[in-house]
Amino acid sequence: MSAFRTCRPLVVDATQATEPSTIATDLGFANVQRGDWVVRGEDGETYVVDDAFFQRTFVPIQKYPWERTEESRSYGC
Repeated sequence: MSAFRTCRPLVVDATQATEPSTIATDLGFANVQRGDWVVRGEDGETYVVDDAFFQRTFVPIQKYPWERTEESRSYGC
């Protein structure tokens, strides 16, 4: 078995589950446990990733001061 690394970064939208649920994915239904991450890829695919794997694999995108966030005020430029 060979290991490969992607050449381009993959941008995803991820939300951490606060309660157990079941979601629809491209491969059928998947159970989500509290603490798991629901990841939506660039092409709209949805999958479930456990927290340990998510923390090892994904990093947040850099936020810049002029970008509006929910926690802070935007001052513009």
